[in-house]
Amino acid sequence: MFKKYDFTQKFPNQTLKAGECIFQEGDKGEFAYIIDEGEVEISTTSVNNERIILNILKTGDLFGELALVDGSPRSASAYAKTNVALTIVTSEQVKTRIEDADPILKLLLMVVMKYFRSETGRLRSGKEVLDQLTLENTKKDYEDKISHAIDLIRLESELRNAFDRNELIPFYQPIIDLKTNLIVGFEVLLRWFSPTKGNVSPGIFIPLAESTSLIIPIGEWLLKQGLKAIEEIKNKTNYDIFLSINVAEKQISYADFLTSFKSRINASSVKPQQIKLEILERSLFEGENAFSLVNQCRDFGLPLVIDDFGTGYANLSYLKNFKFDTMKIDQSFVKDLENSDKDLIICRTLIDLSLGLNMTTVAEGIENKLQLDILRSLGCNYGQGYFFSPALPLEKAIDLIQKQEINRL
Repeated sequence: MFKKYDFTQKFPNQTLKAGECIFQEGDKGEFAYIIDEGEVEISTTSVNNERIILNILKTGDLFGELALVDGSPRSASAYAKTNVALTIVTSEQVKTRIEDADPILKLLLMVVMKYFRSETGRLRSGKEVLDQLTLENTKKDYEDKISHAIDLIRLESELRNAFDRNELIPFYQPIIDLKTNLIVGFEVLLRWFSPTKGNVSPGIFIPLAESTSLIIPIGEWLLKQGLKAIEEIKNKTNYDIFLSINVAEKQISYADFLTSFKSRINASSVKPQQIKLEILERSLFEGENAFSLVNQCRDFGLPLVIDDFGTGYANLSYLKNFKFDTMKIDQSFVKDLENSDKDLIICRTLIDLSLGLNMTTVAEGIENKLQLDILRSLGCNYGQGYFFSPALPLEKAIDLIQKQEINRL
């Protein structure tokens, strides 16, 4: 007969005899365990009160972590199959590592947990035949999500290699002064040209880079390339342009981000006013880090652009407290501007709000002259989009400026 073992008597290493209970189904999950010696039997009880053995774990295996992670009661029981020595893992140890984990690993963990609990419940109920369709759907959902997570992990590995192999290339999309029709700056956009995958969509690899520490070296490299581009444009066209560079949330929270940023600018011939940092509204939820970054940028002379305002929480306190120089009007409000009264009202409101707060506005995603005319009439300062030009490699961006100058003569 198995007996319950009191784990509160010894901590953190435990020795149990064969047959002793480590925890029971339905218990609160306070600890996880690593098997140092021996074997542990994981089991559940069916509706007919029969014990069903789910697994036999051996030295080096971790168990009991599911309840620790999601706070649910134990979904199975654990007994010492032989004499065992266990190391206890606390909830703080597990949760801290999960919170710091890559989002892909979190996804894998949650999917595996969901699948395991589903299988345990199925075995406990004994609905082997009746729930066959549900089981197959659960398995397919599990396999699809695991496959997706694995694809992302592989893509991240390929992205790291691509960065090392110089497959990432900065492209430059012109930003136009809507009063003069002249190019006054560029937004730096990253492109990935893979020899095996072809042109990888930024919508796939940029969020992946931003969710990992890889965005730190990529961001530093992109600034370095951008500073060189400004200097080359000046040498070849005699134009002093600005560059808008996107800043990800992980960069904001990185302790040396701004120090490195300022150091690179100081080592170049570029003025801080020529580098505009585009910060997503949702990144400002980082609180003190974001507030400190904004203040230091302003002290150094870096103009700040709030990106995607109005597509998230549209917290007006950000505009009040953070003192941005420019608001970017998201392309979702521009793409149907000529046909939508609601988009027209939103654009007018954002432009009027920016004007009242001494901010300039940049409308992105302009695709036709009617959209351009409307934005001009509303008082929008700058625009970018396919109507003017897609993002270009540096050489073609320079050609565009030179052609613009010829047309003015």
